[in-house]
Amino acid sequence: MHTPAQLPADLVAPDYQHSLANLAARLHGTPGLAPLQHPLLDDLEQVETIILLLIDGMGEAQLAALAPDGWLARQPHCSLRSVFPSTTTAAITTLLTGVAPSQHGLLAWHIWAPEAGCIATPLPLREHWREDGEPLPDDILAATLYRQPSALTAGARRPYVLQPAYIADSRYSQHHGGVAEALPWHGYDALFSQLAALAQQPGRKFVYAYIPDLDSLMHHKGTQHARARQLLQRLDGHCAALIEQLPGNTRLLITADHGQLDIPPEKLLFLNDYPELASMLARPLSGEPRVAFCQVRPECRDSFPAAVTAALGHSLWVLKAADVLAAEWFGPPPYHPQLVARLGDFVLLMKDDWGLLQMVDDKERPRLIGNHGGMSAAEMQIPLIVCGGMA
Repeated sequence: MHTPAQLPADLVAPDYQHSLANLAARLHGTPGLAPLQHPLLDDLEQVETIILLLIDGMGEAQLAALAPDGWLARQPHCSLRSVFPSTTTAAITTLLTGVAPSQHGLLAWHIWAPEAGCIATPLPLREHWREDGEPLPDDILAATLYRQPSALTAGARRPYVLQPAYIADSRYSQHHGGVAEALPWHGYDALFSQLAALAQQPGRKFVYAYIPDLDSLMHHKGTQHARARQLLQRLDGHCAALIEQLPGNTRLLITADHGQLDIPPEKLLFLNDYPELASMLARPLSGEPRVAFCQVRPECRDSFPAAVTAALGHSLWVLKAADVLAAEWFGPPPYHPQLVARLGDFVLLMKDDWGLLQMVDDKERPRLIGNHGGMSAAEMQIPLIVCGGMA
């Protein structure tokens, strides 16, 4: 078993001074995190319109590999770190609430939610595994999980949220969009036309636009696939055209929630193939393919770390959940009231390009290629591109 301090130096730990969370604190003025400071953000508060465009999965590594000579790569930018885990659920929730995962509590693709009696998927909302009883209705599950209020309020700037139509009216979007005007989009031409039109309207505005497609494509095709290159270069062209249409009192910020790395099929492990380890758990794994949270049976807590290390030590590190919490990988206190329960007893952090999942039914095992959630540079380092007019 390891402690966070014993992990290799080439891992990129979260840094809640220079992260997506600090950008959120700068944009929303939320307390508890230091607002991001960088010369590229000088006079940000004085411009009339701020547009934040988030391209899901476009880490520094993806930008460099897929569009190295494009418009985005040539713009002024700095490097930020994602949150931990480096995943959409944790990062987007941070961006929309202005607080770290330690406070909003939506940590990963799957979270153990004892207050709901199930392992839930917060985004998109559903129950993944239930301990006993009947599933909760979606409205009750949403009210149970989504406790941190949106940072998009009726403040000095009028907020807008532009998301694909198929997620724009989800319970997650409705809660975390706050009072923002929701503008669903169908296709990139419509999205970028809407952004240009909003910038032309008078008044102080904050516009958040979300593009999920690069992340989804890389999950299924990998981070180096030709279609991923074509997609990012297409988005690059749209961004270059957009900046030419923006008035001088608009600042355009382009970033990502995390990056990705490829897991070879033979390195995506399933705990189902290790029944002696699975039997030591009180409930299935939660978390991500690149970082798992373990709720261990009380009688197995002493023996679990050695058993996992003996079977899977080549592919992962075993850490005490309490040590990870103390290292503030999820962010500083105040903690979500269920944070300790959601982490369980141990955290399994995957090495190199390994992944670990546990199936809870007889469905076909997923063939995920591109993955994220861990602490490699490819997953944790994201660009912040800043361009547009001055105040």
